[in-house]
Amino acid sequence: MKTIGDKHDGRSISNVATRWVLDHDFVGCVIVGSRLGVSEHVSDNDRVYGFRLTHADQAAIEVVLGRSQGPNLIRTLGDCGAEYRREQKH
Repeated sequence: MKTIGDKHDGRSISNVATRWVLDHDFVGCVIVGSRLGVSEHVSDNDRVYGFRLTHADQAAIEVVLGRSQGPNLIRTLGDCGAEYRREQKH
């Protein structure tokens, strides 16, 4: 993740991870833990905008994810927000 961030003007690992999450069609926003501006990370959090991950970046992240327990976590937690994407019955 650091290598990817370095390729994008020194973005942080947090920036890369947040950008990866935001790049999914089913994600509307990410809450990053900045408490009403009382954080030393506010300016870093702003850097998540203004860059895009390349296909190579995404592939490298997928390799890392393939070694993680992430898919199990998603299956356990479920699709948060799916209820908003389903057709509403009137």
